[in-house]
Amino acid sequence: MSTLRRMSIPEWKRLWKEDRPRWAGEMRDRPSRFDRKQWKRAVRNWSNEIPPDHVAAHSPAGEGEDPPFAGVPFLVKDLFDVTGEVTGCSSPVLTEAVQAKPARRDAELVRKLRTRGACPAGRTHMNEFAYGLDGKNAHTGDCPHPLDSSRISGGSSSGSAWAVAAGIVPLALGTDTGGSIRVPAALCGILGYRPAWNPDDTAGAFPLAPSFDTAGWFTADAGDMYTVLEELLPAFTAPRERSGDEKVFRYYLPPGVELEPQLSEAIELWKERIQGESRGMIRIEPLPRSWDDRIRDVMQESLDAYNVVGSSEAWNVHRDWLDPFREWYQPVVWSLIDRGRHWSEERRRESGVVVARMKEIILAVLEETSGGLIIPATPVATPRSEEVDSAFREETIRLNAPGSMAGVPVLSVPVHLDAIRSGGLQVLVPPEKEDRLAPVLQTLRENT
Repeated sequence: MSTLRRMSIPEWKRLWKEDRPRWAGEMRDRPSRFDRKQWKRAVRNWSNEIPPDHVAAHSPAGEGEDPPFAGVPFLVKDLFDVTGEVTGCSSPVLTEAVQAKPARRDAELVRKLRTRGACPAGRTHMNEFAYGLDGKNAHTGDCPHPLDSSRISGGSSSGSAWAVAAGIVPLALGTDTGGSIRVPAALCGILGYRPAWNPDDTAGAFPLAPSFDTAGWFTADAGDMYTVLEELLPAFTAPRERSGDEKVFRYYLPPGVELEPQLSEAIELWKERIQGESRGMIRIEPLPRSWDDRIRDVMQESLDAYNVVGSSEAWNVHRDWLDPFREWYQPVVWSLIDRGRHWSEERRRESGVVVARMKEIILAVLEETSGGLIIPATPVATPRSEEVDSAFREETIRLNAPGSMAGVPVLSVPVHLDAIRSGGLQVLVPPEKEDRLAPVLQTLRENT
């Protein structure tokens, strides 16, 4: 376990501005502070040398002004394009079999951060082709939890979550199709953000299932998450008053999920604490029975439909490689993708209709609240590797798929059981109403 002290976004900015040699030293020394085996399972490559003129070259600000993320290092999941680098998706299919070419331009989210002065510092490993929620990958080695190598980090954005939780960088990019940001954020005890679905935002990111793919990020604390949202999302604004503008959030546990008792207790304590600390800004109530029944009626059918749509789209992405390069894929990943070729066109069409029905229900629930919907992100707190079984995967998908099908913004916040184990809560809000997340983050920022 490293003794590396986490540095926030403001601290990195200040160091860049006031002590460039020390900034360079912090970057140079980071790999040596970790067990080499664990580092290699989480980080594909790390750059010690950021061009000295980086901020000036990539900043839209006027002369003499500091861009908002000047000198802030960030890591990218190995499915985002970075100019001049090969995007590998932590798979030899791309790096060896297909021999993918270096990217000619940055992915959209990478570009947005660069133009604001942030420094891309390397790439992180992931579940192969983002297909998985456990951080396991036979090609690169399983990405462990940063504080206990016997436990999982979660996936598929495993390396990015590991790097932020370990304090290597204050910000790392991930993608989320069915929970690939929300799950590792919960299990690593950090914050994650899955934005509203928008295909423009995933430009330059290798797809898994385009109908559900989103490009987001991790931060270690609420202050940094607040800073990034404020800069990248026009709809995110701070509440003007500390009281008198109460947001009501509805808590919901989908049918078929049984939470670990300790995690359930921790969630109840979290709800009590944030309501009290918000000083009148946040109230959490159960989802009304009428809405619970509506979701329950379509839940199992929608999960089946979600799997049909997702695997069909994944197969379409890989259809030219799946058979010729079968031996280059992990068998489990190959099988998951291969499912998609076997669905009939009628089944695909019907599944699309069912997914749309679930989206309609979730959006209606959100519009009836002044806050949003709160759903656990995982059924258990950070499990040991051998404890990850089919029940864990099925229940985790059951918790995360509603947000994916709805395509709404989701903030994942950690719920700690102790110094190592954590679960998380998803906070869903309507598209273009990300400001509803502000009181949650403001309360967490002021009380942690």
